[in-house]
Amino acid sequence: MVDNLIGYMAFDELIAEDISIDDIRLSLKRNRAYVVKSIRIMFELCMNPDHIQDAALTYEQKCVVEIYRELRRTRNKFFSLKDGFSVEEIDASITKTMEDALRDASYKESNPDRLAEVKKDTVIVHGIHQFSPIMLRTIEMLGVYKNVFILFNYVPDYKNVYQTWLNIYSWFESKITFSTQNFYDHSKAFEGGRIADNIAAMIAGSTATIDYSDRIEVTQFDNQTEFAGYIAKKFEEAEVERSKDNYAHSALYYMNEQIYAANSNVNDILKIYFPEQFGERNFLDYPIGHFFIAITNLWDAESKGMLIQDINDIYECLSCGIIAEGRKGQVVTTFDKCKLYFQDEKTIRRIIKKLKKLKERIEDMDSDSSESKELSRIEYYDVSPDEIDNLITALKALNEVADTFFKDFSDQENDFKAFYDKVTDVLVKQVLTKEDIDSEFREIVQRVLEHLNEVQGVEAKASFDCLRETMQLYLQQVPKEGKGARWIARNFEQIDGDVLRKYSKNQDKIYHFACLSDQHMSITHRDEFPWPLDIDFFEVAQAPVDWKYQVYVTSRLEYKNFRRYALVYGLAFSKCKIKLSYIKNAPDQENELYYLLKVLNATPKPYILDTPNAAKKNDSYITVEEALYREFSQYDLMKYRLCGYRFLLETVIEGKSVYKDDFLLKLYLTILLEHRARKEFSGKTYVKNMVRNYLAEQMDELTFDFPFMNRSEKIDAINMAEDYLEKKAVLHGKFTSIKNKDIDYMLKRENFLSVPSSKAANEAFSEVFKNSTQAEVEHTLSDENLNQDKYRRSYNSLCDKCADKDICLEIFRTSRK
Repeated sequence: MVDNLIGYMAFDELIAEDISIDDIRLSLKRNRAYVVKSIRIMFELCMNPDHIQDAALTYEQKCVVEIYRELRRTRNKFFSLKDGFSVEEIDASITKTMEDALRDASYKESNPDRLAEVKKDTVIVHGIHQFSPIMLRTIEMLGVYKNVFILFNYVPDYKNVYQTWLNIYSWFESKITFSTQNFYDHSKAFEGGRIADNIAAMIAGSTATIDYSDRIEVTQFDNQTEFAGYIAKKFEEAEVERSKDNYAHSALYYMNEQIYAANSNVNDILKIYFPEQFGERNFLDYPIGHFFIAITNLWDAESKGMLIQDINDIYECLSCGIIAEGRKGQVVTTFDKCKLYFQDEKTIRRIIKKLKKLKERIEDMDSDSSESKELSRIEYYDVSPDEIDNLITALKALNEVADTFFKDFSDQENDFKAFYDKVTDVLVKQVLTKEDIDSEFREIVQRVLEHLNEVQGVEAKASFDCLRETMQLYLQQVPKEGKGARWIARNFEQIDGDVLRKYSKNQDKIYHFACLSDQHMSITHRDEFPWPLDIDFFEVAQAPVDWKYQVYVTSRLEYKNFRRYALVYGLAFSKCKIKLSYIKNAPDQENELYYLLKVLNATPKPYILDTPNAAKKNDSYITVEEALYREFSQYDLMKYRLCGYRFLLETVIEGKSVYKDDFLLKLYLTILLEHRARKEFSGKTYVKNMVRNYLAEQMDELTFDFPFMNRSEKIDAINMAEDYLEKKAVLHGKFTSIKNKDIDYMLKRENFLSVPSSKAANEAFSEVFKNSTQAEVEHTLSDENLNQDKYRRSYNSLCDKCADKDICLEIFRTSRK
C-alpha cells in the first residue's frame, strides 16, 4: 500500500514537471486512476520504452509513456515487481494456496496427510480465457521449475465458437494438442443444447442445419431495478427453503434458478438488498466511510474552504453520525426539505445566510392568513424555526470539521501523515467510544486502524487531489479470512465450471442466462483498456515478439467472442431447464435483443410481477392508526378515489399535499397567480395592462418564496396565468364573479395541480372529483375501511403532478403491464 501511495505522488510530481500543456495536465489528473492503471500494465508487461514508436501515439499516450520512462529511469518503487523466485518459494506458495482452498477444518482433520501426498512437480492451469499480465508472468515463472499444463475444454462440433480460444492459445510457445475424446452427446441434449446447436450452426454459416421448430422464449425485463427485484424474490424464497433444511447449505444452493448475467452490475443493487451475501462490507461502505470521502470531495484546496459540487456529499456528511443532532436523521431531513430554497448556493456560509432568511419568513407569517395557507404546501415552509436552527448548527459544525481536517493541508512534507493522524483520532474518540456500536463494525474499525499504521512511516509531499485519489487505498480494513462474496448473479466467466457441477437438486434447477442484449453481449475492446491506452497503442506503437504481450492483447480483443462462447457452452452443457432474458431499458438507451437470438425468431415476453402492487396497513413504515383521529375533507376523499397509495402518503402520513420539486412548485406558483388575480378582479372589467401589472406585482411579492426560479421562468408563469385567466375567467370583457363552485374548483386545483373540466373529464375522473357530503366522507374513510385497505397504486394521468411521485415511482415505469 505504501508503494502505491509513493507511485501516486511520483505521478503528481511528474505531471507537474514534465507536462507543458495545461489542458492535458488537467485531463491526466482528473483521470489519475486510469493513468495509474495504464502505467501498471506497462510495468507488468515489462514494456521496453525504447521500442515504443512515439510517432504513432496520441499526445496523451506520449505523456503516459514519458511518465513510464521517468519512473523506470529513477528506479521508483512504483509497482515494483520481483523478477525471480526460488523453487522453495514456489513450493511454499503452492502449499499455502492449497491450504487456503481447504479451509474446512473437518476435511483437514479427516485427511491430515492429504497435502503432504500431493505431488508438486506438475501444475495444471484450467479454463482461463482472459489473461492478465500477472497471470502470464506467474505461468512463465512456474514453467522454470514445474511441468505446466494449460487446459481448456474444446468441442470439435463447435469449432467456430471455440476459435476464440485457439486465437489466444496459439500465441503460447507450445503446440496445442487436441484430445480425441468428445464428451458432448447431441442425442441427449436438453432445450439449451438445441439452442446451442442452432447458434453454433449460425456462426459457422451452416444455416441449412438450423432447426427453427423450437420456440425460444426470452423474458424482457423493463429495467435493471425490475430485474434485481425478480432475483431478490428468488433469493428470499431460497432463504425460506434453507431455514426448513436447518441452514445445511448456503441460500444459493436452494435457489431454483442460477443466474448468469452478461452484465453483472445488477449485483450493485442486490448488495443493498442482501449485504451479508457479498462478503464483509468495506469500511467505506458504512456511513462513516462515506463521510470521509464526502468531506474530502467538498473541500476546495485552492480557496481553502468547502465548495459544493455535488449536494449528495452534504447528505452523506450530515447522516453519518459525526455531526451531533438531537434526534437521529432530523438534520438531514430538514436539509432535504429546504434544499430547493438554497439549491444554487455553493458554500456553507451562503446556505446558512439563506436559511436565516427562511427562518425569519416563517416566523413573520400569520398561521391563520390566506398567505400562510398558500405557502404551507411548499416543502421548505413545512419546517419549524427550531429545525432550521438545528440545521444551521450542524452545517457550522461540518465547516469546523472540514477546517480541522484540511485547513493546514498545503502540499508540504508529512501532510498525508498529519491528515491520517486526524482520521485516526476521529475513529478512536468519536466512533469506538459510542455505546451503540455493534461488535462487527467495531472490529472493522479496529482493522482499519491497523491498516492506517502503515502510513505512519511515510513522509510524503503531494497534491490534495492525490490525497483524495488515494483515500480508498487507506480507508479499508485488513481483510478477514472466510468472508468472501457469494455472488447471487454470477458473470459469464463462472459458467465454465458451474454447469458441470453435480447437485442433488440439479434436475430441478433452472439455469438463467440474463442480459442477452446486443449492448451487453457485444462489448468492444475499447472497454478493456484503461485510458489513454487503446488497441492502436498495443498494435501500432511497437511490434513485440514476447508471447506474454501477445496473449494479453489478444485475450482482450477476444472478450466479445468469449461472451458468445460462454453462452453457447452454458446452453450446451446445462442438463436442466434453461431461461433466457434481457433488460430492455438502460439509463441512456434502449437495448436490443441479442441479434443471434433474433435471427432464431426468439420471442421477447415482458416480465409480469405476480404479486399485487399494493401497500398493506401492517407494513413497518405505515401507521394508519395515527390518521384515524383527524377529520377528513371531501378533497381527501377525492384523493382516495384517485389513488389509494397517494391518499396514504399525502393525507395519512403527511397530512396534506406538500410539493417538493421545482416542476410541481412552478405549476403551483402559476396557480397561485391565477387564483389571486381571480379574487382581485372578480366581477370587474377585464383590462389587459392592469391584469398584467397585477400579475407582475404578485410575482415580485412571491419571488422571495420561490427563489429557485430564474427570470425567464417567472415571465413564463405570468404569461401562462394571463392566458388561463383570459380563457377561463373572462366572459364578454368582464371577470366572472366568484361563486362557491369556483372556490371549490380552486381548492381542487391547489390540491391536485390539474383537474379535468367537467366537459373534458371522462366517466372515471368525473367519479373521482364529484363533490361529497361530510357524511359520505366519514362513511367511506371510516376506521374499518382504512384498516382493511391495501392502498394500491393506481396509475393515472395526474401521476406526474403527484407530490410523492418520487416515493411511489409508478410514473417512472417505462412500460405498462
